[in-house]
Formats: sequence, structure tokens, C-alpha cells
Amino acid sequence: MKREKPGIGKSEGTVEKSTGERDGPEGLGSSLVASATSRVLLPVAVCLITFASALCGTGDDKIPNYVAGKLIQLNDNGAWSWFMDPRVIVDNGKLIVGSVRAIGTFQSGAADPRWGNVEIAVYDVATGKVATTVLHPHLEQDDHDAPAFLVRPDGRYLAMYSKHAAERKMYYRISEPHNALAWGPTLSVETPGSDANYAGNNDTYANPFRLLDGRVLNFFRGFHHEPNYMASQDDGQTWTYGGHWLYGKGGYSPYLKYVSDGKGTVHFVATEDHPRNFDNSLYHGYLRNGTIYHSDGARVGELSTSTKATIPTWELTKVFQGTPDNVAWMIDLELDRDARPYVLFSCQIDGRGLPRGQGGMDLRYHYARWDGTAWHSEEIAHAGTRLYAGEDDYSGLGALDPKNPDVAYISTDADPVTGAPLVSQADRRRHYELFRGTRDARADKWNWVPFTRNSTYDNLRPIIPKWSDSRTALVWMRGSYTNNHGEWTTSVVAVILPPA
Repeated sequence: MKREKPGIGKSEGTVEKSTGERDGPEGLGSSLVASATSRVLLPVAVCLITFASALCGTGDDKIPNYVAGKLIQLNDNGAWSWFMDPRVIVDNGKLIVGSVRAIGTFQSGAADPRWGNVEIAVYDVATGKVATTVLHPHLEQDDHDAPAFLVRPDGRYLAMYSKHAAERKMYYRISEPHNALAWGPTLSVETPGSDANYAGNNDTYANPFRLLDGRVLNFFRGFHHEPNYMASQDDGQTWTYGGHWLYGKGGYSPYLKYVSDGKGTVHFVATEDHPRNFDNSLYHGYLRNGTIYHSDGARVGELSTSTKATIPTWELTKVFQGTPDNVAWMIDLELDRDARPYVLFSCQIDGRGLPRGQGGMDLRYHYARWDGTAWHSEEIAHAGTRLYAGEDDYSGLGALDPKNPDVAYISTDADPVTGAPLVSQADRRRHYELFRGTRDARADKWNWVPFTRNSTYDNLRPIIPKWSDSRTALVWMRGSYTNNHGEWTTSVVAVILPPA
């Protein structure tokens, strides 16, 4: 059922002064630093300026590796997928980021003890110090193995992660109070089903959230290669299997993104399948007190407590109707101050009827928001081209601002408005750059300003964690990314943005 569309707002061509940061990711042989050592990258431009002044525009648009803020390197190598959350948290003045290390290709680096390390970087916002630690050594060189975090009431962190559909097992560790560099023993829980070399009933993606009754639910892909969950009564110390609670079309697996309101309700958006297998639409629902609801509060059904799912994803509230010319895949999900969801997603528009590996040269970003009565969606930017052939729906991704539904950051290798290729003046190559978008409700359009520009690296997969501070933390991958199953040179970087 695959597919043959052929814009969008305003793109600002100039941004005021940048840091002019030119240092790239460090070599793969760099050792991990387990104690607090500074990795804040010093600017090479004449002066540092704030993000706010960077939006004014003075024409210095030829500075290589422009970043609209003070760039912080958190780890010299790391990557993540986007279906485990929260991938980044801010707690007790610390920015905590999980990632997976790559050493060469999946095959060539396997003998290196650092191959496939699951790692954590901690940035002290007040002191500017960075430290890293290994959460799980030599697990698997796959960005799907990145951890998700939960802050427990006692100040300890729960980190959950798994291999990429390689075993029926979810791993987890619990930290010392407010210390993401000191962890207890590695524990694991097995999930139902028979063994398979790949997929089948094997586990991927962790999404732990606390409910009002004190239980923690971890939503993951497992039994039948579909959405499942497990439950803990003791803040993640022990787990029991919960159930197989949604099903898809059966081609591969439905995909979900989750967000909690912090009061016991978990919202989610879902597809029917992987976009390479089906011309996905997008659906929304929420879970409260064991019942699944439509966006408007109408009951869908009870949360399954067995391995038999009875609710298909397409029985939820439709957010966006997919077609062969607009195949949807969610990117980010947040809630506004009224706990109404808003979502960023991509669409592949050029794959009608094409075999895998030949589409994905024209991706678009879309935005949708629930107004209390209905969903409203719009195309907001050109997302450029696929990251690599075979995963034709892989975009550079983006991040919604959890404090402002009218702000988003995107990664694209095309001008967000015109779709023209972004060719860096620094090396004359096409690169993925970050843009900050703001929605002008009166004009009903999005305006885009470069956050990075003229890069000699790709800037990918931005994340904005929730933070009870007037500042904003923006985290992303910076370098080269070849394949999710084991080849990238991206470093993990961040900018702390002043109040808007």
C-alpha cells in the first residue's frame, strides 16, 4: 500500500552573532570521564551573545558552524531513537541525557569494549561541569537501546532500556538520590512469549510513567511486536507484566509516543504500522484509571491485563488522515497548560508506489493541536530528505517546546519554507540544520529562524526536556549518522537558552 505531492510560512535568512563554534566531535577513542570535568566548548567568534540577541539579525551569515548560543558538549559520541521517553530530564540543577556509543560499524567495532555502551551525561547547569558514566557496557550498538528516565519520590532515578527487538528482556537500574553518576546493580525483567532471533515477542523502547495510585507503568513494544506495558508497585524496584493493550495492522508494528500530565493521565499518539509498511494516519487517546479514552473523553475501552489486545489503534481519535501522498509518523507530543495535546509529526509525500529505498526525498513536518473539541493540523515546514536509504521516513526530527505550544525546533536539510537544499558555505555540502519556529496565530503561519547554520556536521534529533525554570534546555546529536543499527559519529551537545 505504498505510494507517488508534488508552502508554509516565513524563513528568516539572517540571525545575529553566533558563537562561531568550530570544534567537532572528538575522536571515537576519547576516554569516558567518570568524574565531573568541564566539556563546555569555548566560542571562537569575537564574542558570546544571548539567544535573544541572536534572533535580531545582523548579516553575519557566513560564520562556519554557527550556533545561536553557547554550545556545550555532553558526550563525544552518542545517539538515540525517538520512541523512548523521557530521554532527557532536568533535576536538582542537573541536565541528564542518555545515549548509545558507536565504535565503527555494527560489525567492525564489536570487539571494542566500548561498542554499544549505554551512557549517561550529566551537566551541572550552575557550574558548567560535565561528567559521564556507563550505565550498561557493551550492550548493543543500536540507538534504540537508549534509556528512558523517571524521577522517583525519594530523588533516585530509574533508568530503563532494552536491546533492539533482540530479546524478551527489559533492563533497569536505580541511582543514588539525585546522582545520575552512581547506580545500583543492573536488573532485568523478562516478558511473555516465545524466543525469536529478532522481533517476534522481543522488547524495544521504554516509557515509564507514574500514576495517581503510586504505580509506575512502563510502556514498551513486546509481545506480538506491539504495544505492551509492565507495572511496578515499588517505584521500579520490581516489575510484573501488565498486558498487550493495542494492536496494529500486522505488517510490522504500530508506533506510539507518550506524555504524562504528571497527575496520573498518560496521553499517547499512535500509527497503524511502520510507515514503510502502511500509509499511516495518526490517532490520539489517553489512559486514566485503567480506562482508555478518546480525545473528547468518550470511553474507548479498558486497559488490557492479558496478552490479548482488543483495541486497534484506528479506533482511537483520528488526528490526521494519511494517504499514499502523506504518510504520517509522529515525532513529539506535549501537553499545553490546559492538558490539551499538541503533536509534531512528519509525512513522506514522494513514495507512492515506490519500493523501499527509493522514496523519502521529500519529507514535510506537520503540527496538530487539540482545541478541546477537535484536532486541527497543518503542514509547517519542509523536512528535507531521508537520513538514509531503506528508512525512507527517517527525518532529522524535531522538538516541541513543552512550555509553549507555539514554539518548535526542527532538523532539516532543506529551507523550511521553500524546500531548497541547505548547502553549507563552510564545506559546500548539504547538511541538516536546526531551525526555531514560532507560530503566528494571527497570520496563521510559522516563522523560521536558523539556530545552526553553515555547519560542517549534521544537527539531528533535538530534544527539549521539561524543566521548571524560565530557561530552556535544547539537546541534540551533532556529527554524522549513517544507520540506526550501528554507525554514527555524532556527539551529544546542548544549549541552555535564556528566557524568551
